[in-house]
Amino acid sequence: MQTADFVYATYIRTTPEKLWEALTSGDASQKYWMGFRIELEQRPGGAVHIYPPKGSQSDCGDHAGKVLECEPNRKLVYTWNQNDTPEVAAKRKGPSRVTYELTPMGDQVRFRLIHENLLPDDVEKSPETFKGINNGWPAVISSLKSLLETGEAIAFTSSCAK
Repeated sequence: MQTADFVYATYIRTTPEKLWEALTSGDASQKYWMGFRIELEQRPGGAVHIYPPKGSQSDCGDHAGKVLECEPNRKLVYTWNQNDTPEVAAKRKGPSRVTYELTPMGDQVRFRLIHENLLPDDVEKSPETFKGINNGWPAVISSLKSLLETGEAIAFTSSCAK
């Protein structure tokens, strides 16, 4: 099965240190990531867990993975284990991989997200949902940008499963 990558870049008026803290802090992630909480050990081989919001539907999943690279304030790479149906899991050849690249550019940071080894099943055709890599990541990153630039994350009214 052929795989694909999803790449998204934006520019955030912040410092690499503040962006890194937001990306790696459970308390911060809950604010901008629709209630999801990231917990990770900032070292190669360290565990990564992205816990769903309390009280959410079971299909929101706990995306567990492993840190592959960690350069604080510059780059984080980790595996992303999907919570797939048995049919989709049979197609998948290993976990996907998420990379965060932070590049300082004056008073802003270029934030580039790369999500690799994706299946067609990871993309949602409807734009009316946060399901799918193509809908979820832009919403999360927009909320992260808002939080860092204004102090307020975007308040999404939809659950992760809608």
